[in-house]
Order: sequence, then C-alpha cells, then structure tokens
Amino acid sequence: MKRESTEKRLERIHTAITSLVAHRDVNAISIYDVAKEASIAASTVYHHYPNIEALIYGLMEGIFADFTHVLDEAIKPEEIRHWSDINRMIEQGFVDYYRGNPLVQRILLGQHTYTSIRHADAQNDLLLAEHVEAIYRRYFVLPELPNDVNIFAIALQVADKVYSMNYRENGDIPPEMAREAKILTEAYLGTYLPRNLPRINASPTLN
Repeated sequence: MKRESTEKRLERIHTAITSLVAHRDVNAISIYDVAKEASIAASTVYHHYPNIEALIYGLMEGIFADFTHVLDEAIKPEEIRHWSDINRMIEQGFVDYYRGNPLVQRILLGQHTYTSIRHADAQNDLLLAEHVEAIYRRYFVLPELPNDVNIFAIALQVADKVYSMNYRENGDIPPEMAREAKILTEAYLGTYLPRNLPRINASPTLN
C-alpha cells in the first residue's frame, strides 16, 4: 500500500481541526480528538504538532494570507469618493470574511487561552495596517501621521474588539454592530485624517 505523503497527512489534520473548531469549543479540543476526526494515529499528529495551540497556530499563516486578499478584494475604486469609503469597504470585507469562516470566528473572535495566537494576531495587524495605509495613499494625499503608533492598526483592532464582543455574546456579528464598528473606526481615523483629503490625480471637479 502506498504510504501517505507528509503533505497529505497535514492536509487531513488541518481539515480535521477546522471541522472540529467549527462545531466545538476550541478550548475543549485535544490532539486525540483531531486524530480521531482525521482517522490517523494520535502519534502522527504529535509528530507534527506538540499540542493544540501549535496546531492552530500553524493554521494562522493561511488565515493571515487570506486577510491580505480580503483587503484587496474589498476595495472598489469606482466607489471611492471620500477616505471614509475605504474604511467602510475594509470593515465590510472583514465582516463578510468572518461570517463565512467559522474557524476564524472561533479563533480570533472567540475566547481561548492561547497567548501565542493572540500575539500573532496583533503582529499581523501591524503588517495589515501597512497594507491598509498603502491603499489610502493610493487614492489620497495623507497628512503627517504619528510615528509612535500605527493608526490603521489601532482602527483594525478597535473593529475586532466590537466584533469579538458581539460574537462572544451572540455567536454572530449583528448588522447593527458591524455598522457601529465602521462608525467607531471612522471617528478614530478622523482625528488624524482631515475631513477633506486631496485626491491623488484628482480631476478639477473633485478638488
């Protein structure tokens, strides 16, 4: 019988943990649960991951890559009239992504004790914020921004706090709270971004 490749085994393990997290409390899942779900020996799972935290952390790379795609796909250039349109598009993009991915909801919005994952999420917010800032600069001339904090990272984190608070209480992100996250982030960004920002290559009618 042909031996299963490492890549195939990892795929089965990742599929198993994704399925389990979508239906169970992440804090109650063990390596043995993953092994049973994947129909492989627990020792095989342990060979690749010493514990559940390491396994879930291993999934984060793919999730963080998805976030960059979420940003890019959320932007509709033809609908940008004001810098707040970019904020609105980005937050709606993340809400749609969270709603369509139970695994991401439970890991990033739910309650768990995995500090390495929280840290990785915060670090990724800084990288995402650079991407967000580049999007803003693609369409608008930004003023001088603080050097000691990244305002776009803070905006992302503020929105996630709103989503997380409601997800933990309701198991979902209600439309009204998605709206409030946009209002909060726009208000925060508005303390640094003037109401009327010059457009990049703006036509005379937009000045």
